[in-house]
Amino acid sequence: MEFSPNQYRNPEGEEGRLLLEDMNDHHFELTKWALSKLPAAECGKILDIGCGGGMLISLLAERFANAEIFGVDISEVSLAMTALVNKEIIKNGRCHISLNSVSALPFADSAFDLVTAFETYFFWPDQVNDLKKAASKVKRGGYLVVVSETYPHPAFKERNDEVVRVYGLKMIDNDVLASILEGCGMDVTVNEIEEKNWITFVAKKR
Repeated sequence: MEFSPNQYRNPEGEEGRLLLEDMNDHHFELTKWALSKLPAAECGKILDIGCGGGMLISLLAERFANAEIFGVDISEVSLAMTALVNKEIIKNGRCHISLNSVSALPFADSAFDLVTAFETYFFWPDQVNDLKKAASKVKRGGYLVVVSETYPHPAFKERNDEVVRVYGLKMIDNDVLASILEGCGMDVTVNEIEEKNWITFVAKKR
């Protein structure tokens, strides 16, 4: 099924719901790979920015069995799907979701052990400041993880240029994005699968 380009930025209605179901399947392997790059550490409090269809939250809940997880999204349809996928942990008080933007996160600085941003940063309205905002929510010794299935690479230039044109993505060069996070007091590890054009930034707050 072909989806309207604007649905990827802000899913709406029945088409948006179907897109989120598709994204939960499509991004599963990417998400598992990205989470494998996290160190084996306990997390008491997690924030997922752009929770989408809720699949990532369900995987985080499995991995971090004692964590309290917060999910935010700008789409009411996304929140409804996240609530459906994660109804048990929401019922048990382990998961809380809300309609919020990365630009106005309603959380104190240094509040989270882990902040995640999967397949979303390229839609953020003010990328540099929004990345800094996300980083500010990480406590010392905690992690920010930024993941994308596309990043600037010569082998994928034609495809990525078309994705940018059609969907309005704004991709950042790897070294630039890493530099932004390093400027937030973080040590950054960049993980790539070049043949798939996948990228994961794991940033630890100093």
